Amino acid sequence: MKRSLTATLAVVAITVAALAACGGSSTTGTPASGATSPAATAATGGATGSPVAVDGAEVFAQNSAGCHGSAGAGGRGPDITGKTDTTAVEDQVRNGGTSMPAFGDTLSDEQIAAVAEYVTTQL
Repeated sequence: MKRSLTATLAVVAITVAALAACGGSSTTGTPASGATSPAATAATGGATGSPVAVDGAEVFAQNSAGCHGSAGAGGRGPDITGKTDTTAVEDQVRNGGTSMPAFGDTLSDEQIAAVAEYVTTQL
């Protein structure tokens, strides 16, 4: 009985770790809406009024590459190379679907737009 419980807990722990990696919704290092980087601040002479554009490649690397692979060719998630409908990609990112988690509550609209643009133009 003890061995069965230990095996079950191990399987649950591995599953949770895999899902956390796949659906990682950390935005650490990604500029928040309206944030400015030190380089942008320096370039404007210290002014912080103009927001830095969100880097779609960075948002993808932090939130999507774990499932779709660093080049979007698939892994745990499907191959997403060759997508051309930015609106459809935005909708998928925002609302999730099938086994993909929704990122609408964890990514800003600017981050979602940036990652959709990256997917449809760079992958």
